[in-house]
Amino acid sequence: MRVPYQSRLTSYANMTPMIDVVFLLIIFFLVSSHLARQEHRLPLDLPLATSHLPLNPEKSSLTISVDLSSKIHVAGEVVEIGSLSGVLRQYLDKEQGEASIRIRTDGAVQYRFIEPILSEVAKLGIGDTAIAVQEGNSL
Repeated sequence: MRVPYQSRLTSYANMTPMIDVVFLLIIFFLVSSHLARQEHRLPLDLPLATSHLPLNPEKSSLTISVDLSSKIHVAGEVVEIGSLSGVLRQYLDKEQGEASIRIRTDGAVQYRFIEPILSEVAKLGIGDTAIAVQEGNSL
């Protein structure tokens, strides 16, 4: 028995738009992972602590790094303490009140260089603040 010509036609899905979307997603994740790694590229000898709370991976936080020469780095850029308040305000506005700050500092940096950062964070009312540490004996 012969099948009529019209019933032999098959339909197919055009994959071109899906491939475009996949390539765009790949580019997006490559760029975003590069920016995320840039914050942690600054080599620091973090202070030691015997206990600490683990970071919440679901929450994005702004990383502020302080190197041995007491320079403040935010998102890979050196920031003066006077302009840190403006950077924190922009971040707070972007996060709409759900701001989280993570401070990475070298263990040899004196507290007098960290205190102004904590003070600016407290003035803006950002309560979710953590200082990155290495697990180990602090003695």
